Amino acid sequence: MMWSAIKAFIVKELKLTFRSKASIFWIIAWPAIWLLMTAYVFVPPATGQPMTLKVGVVNYDVGSTSPFNGTTLIQILNESEYKGAKLFQVKVYENETPMLEDIRRGRLDGGFTIPEGFGENIIFGQARLKVYVGARSLQSAQIAESILRGFIQGLNNGISMRKVNETLRYIEIYSEKYMPKNLTIPVAGNRSWLDFMRDWMIGLASPINVSFQDVKPKAFVERSSILGWYTFGAIGMSLLYSGLIIGSTMAVREKEAGTLRRILASPATSTDMLVGKTLSGLITLGIMSAIIVILGVYPCGAKIIWNPMNPAHWLAIILLILVSIMVIGIGMILSLIARTTESASNLSVVLGLMLAFIAGIWFPKSWLPTWMKFLADIFPATWAIDGMRSALVYGATAAELMPTFLKVLAAATISYLIGIIAYKKTLRRYVVA
Repeated sequence: MMWSAIKAFIVKELKLTFRSKASIFWIIAWPAIWLLMTAYVFVPPATGQPMTLKVGVVNYDVGSTSPFNGTTLIQILNESEYKGAKLFQVKVYENETPMLEDIRRGRLDGGFTIPEGFGENIIFGQARLKVYVGARSLQSAQIAESILRGFIQGLNNGISMRKVNETLRYIEIYSEKYMPKNLTIPVAGNRSWLDFMRDWMIGLASPINVSFQDVKPKAFVERSSILGWYTFGAIGMSLLYSGLIIGSTMAVREKEAGTLRRILASPATSTDMLVGKTLSGLITLGIMSAIIVILGVYPCGAKIIWNPMNPAHWLAIILLILVSIMVIGIGMILSLIARTTESASNLSVVLGLMLAFIAGIWFPKSWLPTWMKFLADIFPATWAIDGMRSALVYGATAAELMPTFLKVLAAATISYLIGIIAYKKTLRRYVVA
């Protein structure tokens, strides 16, 4: 191999690539469009913030003099907050007909009908309440039902405990007059009768005292981390179709330009051309990945962790190089099928985009049907992109990343070696023709 020949091929390919408007579109514009759409349409700035539901209320308990009544419930709805955001935007209706019409037309997420005597029944028995679950969009339907059910459950628990405490207050008053002070309950650990009644009634109102602790991965809680996840999805998608194009057009582009025979007749060898075109492809894919990261971090606000002192972060860079080599190798294999630059490019774009969407690179694996999850589990490009996410989004260590690195290294080596065989065969076919 001659370095001067390899360098010439690198310079030539880079000039051809960045002079082509089509190449600029697919390498830079297309992933940028997807990333910006994701940042401001699919993962809007409000992502991660509590959702405020638009709800209607019909209050037939207006004239109640009970300490707790329909008006009190409306006040609670108006004041309910979660993480500093209001849960409900309340609109009061005179009757159910217009409210139900607005729910059916998607103008409201839900509604409440408060019957007459609601407050009095809550205090002295059990009150009835109609809750209507609607949806302003397909995505909001399940969220709306979850918030409404959670609100009612919380309201029930709060009212139950107030009633228990009030009842216990009266029990304590009368037990001092009518119950012996030394009365204990043997089956309850010889506790006093009053202590037993307190625990028993609290247990009736709320049998399980549950505390929820939010330990979800930040990558799926914070908008910036979600965008960091998708930034690597955009890199993976672009690597697939761009790398396939680079590999599949490596020989056919020279054939169509009429330069292949002259190159092979010159001191430069087919190996020089292979190495030069591969290196120029890696440089192109590296520039593309850097641009996507810059677009993700600055205009979109993606959070990507980078510490040059962390070995795992350098392993992520090596994974990027390995997956680039792998897809270039697969592209060279595709050159056996595609006989023209146009057909090679079209096949590469279609195959690359299809794999990006069905192999867990752009969409999380949990969203995919079973057969797609299987494909994602065995596809080496998905291993590499997930490894990069693990290091630069989740903060995985080098030790945790090493098994993925070794698998991707093996896959890249095998793919590129098979690609070399395909490349040599394609050259022989073109020379003979």
